[in-house]
Amino acid sequence: MTSFQVDSDAVMTATSSIRSTIGRLQGEVSGLMGQLSGLDGSWTGQAATAFHGAVADWRVTQQRIEESLAALNQALGMAGQQYAEIEQANLRLFAR
Repeated sequence: MTSFQVDSDAVMTATSSIRSTIGRLQGEVSGLMGQLSGLDGSWTGQAATAFHGAVADWRVTQQRIEESLAALNQALGMAGQQYAEIEQANLRLFAR
């Protein structure tokens, strides 16, 4: 028989913390993209073109990571909610 223990409150707290972290990361990325875009007017040539390609590649990777983290957080939140709901349902089975 499988045995497990879950603190659904801790899971939900982690979900909230991760959501805040995602927001901070988005803000940092936005600031970084602003800095990188600031080079547009001061840098031209083949190296600049290659740099812009590298930035575009990085942005695609960064967006995938952000989407993956958001999906992971959503699944974690759903798991925490389901564990809490199951606990309440089990409590109702024995409540008088």
